[in-house]
Amino acid sequence: MRKTVVILLSVISLVFAVETVARRQRTTRGNVGGRNVTGPGQAAVDTFIIPDSSEVLLYGYDKPLRSRQETVFVANHTLHDITGLTFTTRYIDTKGRTFHQVSRRVRADIPSGATRKIDYRSWDTQQSFYYVGSRRTRASGTPYDVRLSVDTAFVSLTGQ
Repeated sequence: MRKTVVILLSVISLVFAVETVARRQRTTRGNVGGRNVTGPGQAAVDTFIIPDSSEVLLYGYDKPLRSRQETVFVANHTLHDITGLTFTTRYIDTKGRTFHQVSRRVRADIPSGATRKIDYRSWDTQQSFYYVGSRRTRASGTPYDVRLSVDTAFVSLTGQ
């Protein structure tokens, strides 16, 4: 009798263990340690440069009244592909006073020698200001001018 109880308990515990393992859910991602390694001389290296004022040009700024975005064109005259920029925008009222200044970092894929338009979130959360060069609307708003300067250009250097 004792032997059958031991065998019965062993079978029950084995069934319980198999059922517990079967219900176990895997929560990790597969092949986490695997890396996609390229051959030597093909890997991209990210770095940054502080460009001369003629190497990265910002122009064509626009921010209409009631807009949530600001737009600017970026011309890349460096020898590298740009992957991001840090630039400073000074907002100037009609009397020439700076009333706001912000530095922001934006992602931008700009090949060497190319020009791209970049959009970014506006500082004007109440949508009551407009750039003096934007199209005029019938609604009233406060005009402003800007001064843009590139602080840093993040570039991608192909393997050297």
